[in-house]
Parts: sequence; structure tokens; C-alpha cells
Amino acid sequence: MKTQVTPWQVLKQRDFGLFWLSLLFSAVGSQISAVAIAWQVYAITNSPLQLGLTGLFRALPVLLLSLPGGVLADRMDRRKLLIITQGLAALLSLTLGFLTSTGQIQVWHIYMVTFLSGAVGIFDAPARTAMIPALVSAEQLASAYALNITWRQIATLGGPFIGGLVISVLGISPSYYIDAVSFLAVILCLAFMRRQVKPSGVQKESPLQSVRAGFHFIRDNSVILGLMGMDTCVQFFGAYRSMMPAFARDILGTGPAGLGALLGVPALGALAGSGVVLAAGNPRSKGRLIIGVTLIYTTGLVCFALSRSLTLSLVIVFCLGLVDAIGETLRDTLVQLSTPDVMRGRVKSFDQVFMSAGTYMGHAQMGAAASLFGVPGALILGGCIGSAAVLTVAKFARGLRELET
Repeated sequence: MKTQVTPWQVLKQRDFGLFWLSLLFSAVGSQISAVAIAWQVYAITNSPLQLGLTGLFRALPVLLLSLPGGVLADRMDRRKLLIITQGLAALLSLTLGFLTSTGQIQVWHIYMVTFLSGAVGIFDAPARTAMIPALVSAEQLASAYALNITWRQIATLGGPFIGGLVISVLGISPSYYIDAVSFLAVILCLAFMRRQVKPSGVQKESPLQSVRAGFHFIRDNSVILGLMGMDTCVQFFGAYRSMMPAFARDILGTGPAGLGALLGVPALGALAGSGVVLAAGNPRSKGRLIIGVTLIYTTGLVCFALSRSLTLSLVIVFCLGLVDAIGETLRDTLVQLSTPDVMRGRVKSFDQVFMSAGTYMGHAQMGAAASLFGVPGALILGGCIGSAAVLTVAKFARGLRELET
């Protein structure tokens, strides 16, 4: 009889529990810093375009450095790599704090630090994700990844609110100093971690050979390839958040408060979705579940495009956040279970490239489609294409559909 896995059992694993708490604390600090950066850039420039460029400088490293980040995560002790990346991130936040405190800050400083922070994050994320299977048992992995989404969503919900308060009461520079201190929580956790998280069985090969080996592994693994292809397609054609201001003002007739609700409610749904996975523990037939919830997600996109009620739209985006979190948790779990430890960093880095291409290029695609078919028409088309992609994967990726893990 299968034992039910509870979140408390996972968090009671000393190393994972400390890791989870430190990541939550650090993520809140990063959200505070993100609010400060946005506020400061707009205060300096009064330019929406230059405000938007912060996102571009954050995205560029993802496209340029994801693959080297994955190779490094599979070549060195992941705990040491994270200590280095967290330390560098803290120094970057301290730099912004110092420049702001001394009145020397300029917008190009912020762009540069944003780019470098994104670059550091590229080396951080594969190692962080690849560490989790070493900290919990296989039966606890789904719950661990659900908790991984939970700390991100808690930080997304609470961090901006705290950031606004910090800026209002203390000013901008303390926001950066708080972020710098938050990285120390992760460094201390990693320093006291007991378990060995160094990749096992690393072969001596060139970095290019490592990248090629990671590509061949994904290409030859129908489960992972199907998941990445399906997710990229859905993200590319269903990038609804990029059009949210248009939906809020022109379709639903609401103002900034309504827009904020439409952007924030999916995070509440994601928390609920993480709770569903935590309650389920370690569900079987993950492949069929992923196909099912992704199909619900693409159908929800069409429903959102057709809605003309703010209340109904809020309900729909809550459900989109819920099923997206369930799908993401199960996808991460299945990919990690299907990947040998020596490959986990590279597989995560390829996943980052796929996701970045889907997300950032999807924003441009959605804008172009909206100019031709209108905003609702573009999302209806995207939802239908996404549904077709899910059904195609369900038909041809037999290994994913029949997987019982």
C-alpha cells in the first residue's frame, strides 16, 4: 500500500526544509529589489520604453547563457556553485544600494546590474533545480517541486507589497541592502547542508561535447522531448499576460486596480494548484495528468478571450494559475525522474531555452496576431493551436501517455 506523502514530511527533511526556507527568504528579497528597480528606472527616466528595457536586459542572458549554465551545473559541486552565484548576486545588490545611497546611480548602472543578475541566475537555476532530487526521496519529489512553486508564488504575492512599504518608509537604497542580506540566508543554508549534492559519474569531455550529449539525450527521450515541445508551443501561442492591459481597459472596461487583480490572481491560483499536488502526494499516471491539465489550460485561454465580465475573467485566470502550477509541478517531477543525475543541469538549461523562446517570442507573436485579428481573436487562435499541440503530443508521444510513474 502506497504511503501518503505530506508536505510536512518533505519539509522535515533537514536539508530540504532549510533550503526551502532560505529560498523563500531570498525570493522575497529579490521581489523587493525588483519593485525598487522598476520604481527607480521610471523615476530617473519618466519613460515607459526605458522601463520596459529592464525586462529585455533580464531576458538576454537566458537566451545567451542557459546552455553553459547547465553544463557547469553538471560538472561541479552544485552546492559550491550556488554559494558562488548567491554571493555574486548579493554583491550586485550591494552595488545598486551603494550607488543609490551616494547619489551616483544612473539608468545604465541599473541595466548593467540587471543583465549581470540575469546571467548569475542562469548558472543558479539549473544547479538549484538539479539539487532537489538529492535532498528528498523519489516518492517525495512531486511534493518537493510543488513546494518549490509555493515559495515562488508566496514571494510573488508578498514581495511587491513589502517592497512598496520599504520604499515608502525607508527609501530605495535599503531595498537593495535587504535583497543583499536575503542571499546570505541561502549561503548559510548551503554551508550547513549535510548531504552530498555533487553530480555523480561525470565524464571527462569538452563543454561542447557536454552540450551535444545533453541535446542528444533530450532528442532521444520521447517523454522529455514531448513535454518540452508541448510546453513551448502552449507558451508561444498562449502568452495571454502580455495582452492583459488591453483586456483590462478595452475588453473588460476596468482600470489599473482591475489590471492588478487580473495579473495577481493567477498567483493565488498557482498556490492552490501547488496545494492540490501536495495533497495528492505522489500521483501516478503523471503523463496523462499533464496532458489533461494542459488541455484544460488551453481551453481556459479561449474562455478568457470570450469573457466580457471582470468577475468571470478573474475566476478564469485563477483557474489558469491553478492548472498551470499543477502541470509545471508534474512536468518538473517527470523530467527529473526521467533524467540521470549527471544530465540534470543540462536538461534544465535546455528547458530554460525552450521556455524563454516560448515566453518572450510569444509576447511578440501575440502582439502581431492581435494587430490582425484583435486581442480576443489572437488569444482564441492561440488557445486552439495550443490545444492542437497537446492533442498531437497525446497521440504521438506514446511513452508519455502510457507512463505510470
